Amino acid sequence: MITLHDGLIELSTISSTLLLSTLTLDKVTTEYYGPRLVGVEDYSPLLSSYGAPRGRAAILDKEKPNISLHDIPSDFSTPFLGDYHSPSLIMDSPKGGVFDFRVEKIEVIPHRKKAGYPTPHGEAEELLVLLSDKKMEAELELHYVVYEDSDVIGRYVIVHNLGEGDIEIDKVASMQLQLDDKGYELYSFHGNWAGEWNKEISKVKKTHVVFGSSTGSSCDYQQSFFILKQKEASYLHGEAMGFNLIYSGNHLEEVENNSYGEIRLLTGINPSYFRVKLAQNEEFETPEAIMAYSNNGLNGVANAMHRFVNTHVVPEQFAYKPRPVLYNNWEGTYFKFDEGKILSLAKKAKSLGVELFVLDDGWFGERNDDTSSLGDYEVNKKKLRHGLKGLSEKIHKMGMQFGLWFEPEAISENSDLYRAHPEYAIKDGVHAPVIGRNQLTLDLTNPEVREYVKKSLFETLDSAEIDYIKWDYNRTIASIDTKDGAYFHHYILGLYEILEAVREKYPNLLMENCASGGARNDLGMFSYFCQGWVSDDTDCYQRSFIQSNMGLGYPPSVMDNHVSGKTSHQLLRKTSLDTKFDVACVGVLGYELNLNDLDPIDEKAIKSQIEFYKAHRETLQFGRWYLLEQYEDNRLIVEMLGKEDAIISYVLGVQTPCVKQEHLPVIGLKDEETYAYGVREVGLDPKKFGSLVNMVLPIHVKEEGKLVNIVSRRINMPGEKFSGKANGSLLNSGGLRLPLLWGGTGLGEEVRVLGDFGARTYFFTREEKGE
Repeated sequence: MITLHDGLIELSTISSTLLLSTLTLDKVTTEYYGPRLVGVEDYSPLLSSYGAPRGRAAILDKEKPNISLHDIPSDFSTPFLGDYHSPSLIMDSPKGGVFDFRVEKIEVIPHRKKAGYPTPHGEAEELLVLLSDKKMEAELELHYVVYEDSDVIGRYVIVHNLGEGDIEIDKVASMQLQLDDKGYELYSFHGNWAGEWNKEISKVKKTHVVFGSSTGSSCDYQQSFFILKQKEASYLHGEAMGFNLIYSGNHLEEVENNSYGEIRLLTGINPSYFRVKLAQNEEFETPEAIMAYSNNGLNGVANAMHRFVNTHVVPEQFAYKPRPVLYNNWEGTYFKFDEGKILSLAKKAKSLGVELFVLDDGWFGERNDDTSSLGDYEVNKKKLRHGLKGLSEKIHKMGMQFGLWFEPEAISENSDLYRAHPEYAIKDGVHAPVIGRNQLTLDLTNPEVREYVKKSLFETLDSAEIDYIKWDYNRTIASIDTKDGAYFHHYILGLYEILEAVREKYPNLLMENCASGGARNDLGMFSYFCQGWVSDDTDCYQRSFIQSNMGLGYPPSVMDNHVSGKTSHQLLRKTSLDTKFDVACVGVLGYELNLNDLDPIDEKAIKSQIEFYKAHRETLQFGRWYLLEQYEDNRLIVEMLGKEDAIISYVLGVQTPCVKQEHLPVIGLKDEETYAYGVREVGLDPKKFGSLVNMVLPIHVKEEGKLVNIVSRRINMPGEKFSGKANGSLLNSGGLRLPLLWGGTGLGEEVRVLGDFGARTYFFTREEKGE
């Protein structure tokens, strides 16, 4: 809701209010951001007061000697007029670089489609505040978009040049927000290949913190999503705010706290390697930033962000549409496959309950390793003798959908495309191009290259019935032509143009975003892709950190999580298929291992997993997400709350002896209702107990002997029994006691055997009255 008062603007979502003022020096200031204001008639207690100027303050207006721009909570700022914080906008013109923008007009406008960027869809209200500097012949539009149903407010800026001389923009943030410090902590997220989404918690000190990406795109090195929260705030209680950017390019976030305890937040395009020139009557529009306020802790922020992504970001035709269970052959075969092997895997996948078969890298050109053929998307008939069409038809006849891997932005030097068009690759024109993963990057700033990429994609997608594509992006950008001062930005706009064309031509095509794992999972990409590969690291313990941290800003419905082989290809850590499922099930489930190598007992386990997942799919993909513990007490607990059920993923850290009694926290169940609860049934591999089995066997067996291995492939020992019925109020109170963990002694139905990094899935299903 947007309400205009005399000089004041109230923007309210379901549970938050942003109050702006234009009463001070004709600037826009932030007077309040917090819980929703209801029935307020007099806002004066909230407004900033100005007595004498502080210290050596520079005064903009002699008629108002008590006010300095450095002291007001500006919602947008420029340098050289007395505001010495980091500015929102830096630009230059023939008249100089000092711009004094003053409010000219305030109006509510229809929610508009953004030029060149993905635009959130669905119901929203939009406010335009027009500012101008007539002496500099420039205008500034501040846009505020209220997504009331999602508890999110969007922000973006448009700069206009009205003068004859060119204006050069060196920095323009999408959002600036100024707050009084309440003892805030900053949650930022850093990472690397196979180690995305590591959480960094730091006190917001009296300093200037800057983080972002400069790799040519958003990046796992530093995420654009960040959180500001009061130190006392927890997962469920207290004040927290989340911020993100709907953009896939280089970005920069700033958190600056001055000596008076006034915090300025900025987010937008990274100004490094960014300069845009505007001729007369030209304009530049920034990507949209979003912010969400919660008085219900970190989970309040998370669920606001989840509603926003599910309702307004992912392609509208896929909003809240269940995602299929898929199988991807990559870790099962890598490049070593032929049509017979693929069909054999597909047949086994179908028998286990898989709904979508995805053929990964290696199906085209001479692509038998990662040194060649990117750009040559002609099917390799030596591997697939009936081509994509024949393979797709056979997989569809099995009753599954068919998906295909591409890396459309890449080109191999050893490829027909490069030999014909070396100019299509990004090069600086002087040095040999920098190689990454044995490949170069196509120059998407070149219209001819963009048309080639579209044509290549369309020809392949039209050649067979393809329901799903996995779009990969496996290297960072280097060797750019710096004569284009905003090359990285123009690259991303070129990418968006291609993605818009694909979405327009194939509106029902499911698309998975991938970038060597999760290196480019951002709100810009999720505007075109329904889901994204979270990490190349399929080790479930590492994934539990990655997924739970990513979940603070992104919903499980966009997270692709795969059950891989028991021994992690990334960390060589061995865990059971059941444990891997208990982590992977919170999100979009997939499998990525050689199904033909499975023992009968493993096939039975996977079939049971998929049946459980399908029964609870809506909750596991679209339920309310709660992070209840993150190894503060040696365990991770994530709850997915549905309409009629709740699912909890429990992951243990390192096993210890002499364990304590545990209670299982649950939240959100209806107090007066009765719920049947239990643990998803798992089996225990006899080999897990090593030589301990000799204590109960009538004969002696070797720990790694032939007999143990034969039995292990066919028989599992039963896991713990845990079930019952309870009132929702009791369960919400944390009163449910779990069976005791194995701690070195005792074994039976009332003992949980998990071991290091083991996991379980618990379920709660509401019972109908009278059951």
